[in-house]
Amino acid sequence: MSEIISGIRNNLRYWWLYLLNGIIFLIAGGIVFSNPFSSYVLLSIFFSITFFVTGIFEVSFALSNRKHHTGWGWSLASGIVDVVIGIILMLYPAVSMAVIPLFLAFWFMFKGISLIGFSIQLQSDGIPNWGWLLVGGIVLIIIAIFILDNPALGIAAILGLMAAAFWATGILSIIFAFRIKAFKKAHHL
Repeated sequence: MSEIISGIRNNLRYWWLYLLNGIIFLIAGGIVFSNPFSSYVLLSIFFSITFFVTGIFEVSFALSNRKHHTGWGWSLASGIVDVVIGIILMLYPAVSMAVIPLFLAFWFMFKGISLIGFSIQLQSDGIPNWGWLLVGGIVLIIIAIFILDNPALGIAAILGLMAAAFWATGILSIIFAFRIKAFKKAHHL
């Protein structure tokens, strides 16, 4: 129990780190917004590396569990495919930059279909307001079609979401920092 209290006191003592973190996120959001091309290039590099690292982890998981997992071959094959795709995307960043909007579009399409299916299930169970999920699913599918038709729209959406996420995280971190500071002051810690 004393470790928990000690951890809380340390968080209270270093409230300004949350403030600094929030300011950094606000600046990062501004950088993404003001330098969209550079941000998109960095995002595509991150996307490529993520594929590669995920593949490595999946291959190691499959090989280490081959005696206990009957479908380990599928995990191994999937991991190898991810590694190969990651290497190709790292070697050809332009391909990675072209793939990200398509990835987003298919993800929106999948989420839209999932929401429609879920809304139908809610409707059949008699749960009210299921129509909002149906509308949300249809809207996601329409956005996916627009992105597939015009990938630049997907790039703008990705960068806009990234900047907004950075700004939201920054604002919430700053609010949290000042709340910690007020709590510390009120309790004389």
